[in-house]
Amino acid sequence: MAVIQQEQALQAQPGERIREWLNQFGTVLVALVLIAIFSLTTDHFFTLQNAQNILRQIAIPAIVAIGMTMVILIGGIDLSVGSVVLFSSAAMNSLIFNGVLPTGPAIVAGILAAGLIGLINGVLIEKVKISPVIVTLGTMVAVRGLGQMILWINNSWLWVRGPIFSAIKADTWLSLPIPAVIMVALYVVAWVILTQTPFGRRIYAIGGNQRAAELCGVNTTRDKILVYVLCSLGAGIGGLLMSARLSAISPGVGQGLEFDAITAVILGGTSLAGGKGRVEKTIIGALIVGLILNYMTIKGISAHYQRAVTGFIILGAALLDQLSRARSES
Repeated sequence: MAVIQQEQALQAQPGERIREWLNQFGTVLVALVLIAIFSLTTDHFFTLQNAQNILRQIAIPAIVAIGMTMVILIGGIDLSVGSVVLFSSAAMNSLIFNGVLPTGPAIVAGILAAGLIGLINGVLIEKVKISPVIVTLGTMVAVRGLGQMILWINNSWLWVRGPIFSAIKADTWLSLPIPAVIMVALYVVAWVILTQTPFGRRIYAIGGNQRAAELCGVNTTRDKILVYVLCSLGAGIGGLLMSARLSAISPGVGQGLEFDAITAVILGGTSLAGGKGRVEKTIIGALIVGLILNYMTIKGISAHYQRAVTGFIILGAALLDQLSRARSES
């Protein structure tokens, strides 16, 4: 009997190894397959200029997705990040346009204002004990309203001015657009935080079993509030890049960005149940979405269909996450 069990274990090992390999590198494989297919089916996809366009397009949702990864790792959600991008960009550009602050301090003020929204989210969720969905849905509406009020005071539009924005939009470094350089740098910082620091280990512990983390002495309330602050600060940086990308800030800026960020996180393999995921995979998830949408744009497919495809990607990724969890629990 023992010999039979040993033989069965040996037979199962290759399958387990393949499953583990796919778990580790599956998203990278999907991205490579998509690049190969899209390159073979259109003449304009596999070019340096288009690669730069893709990197510019994914930089903002990918940066916002860093904070979203942390929030989902602790078992939360943040639906307000798209509105925070609008609010942050409107705030910093209003300060610049009206001569209240120079460009640098105005940018810092706009990003810190975004962080304040995260603090409000975290306090309401962790101190007042309101559902993350309800809190961030409320701030999504309220903060977008605040951003639109700032724009209304400035005649509904804000023109983007300043050499910093121009440099971010136009300059490159080693052929990489500056937004992509900022994106990669932030992912390196996030990877270090999540894998090499006690705070990162606490994030995984809270998402895996919050009660056990509390029994080990972790101040879960403090850490979870800080995660929401970091998420909104990331959205504030997204507001900076959005300002650089656009010639003017309009009321629709950032709309739907929260879903792009969530899609990237789920495609990257972060579990919606919390406690499981890698931030470096999130950037691959953002790249996959960017590749698909860019290909559809080249093919002349309407933006309405592109939004529908994004929704189906979210549903498919969520389904795969649920099946994965069910299999691991069985």
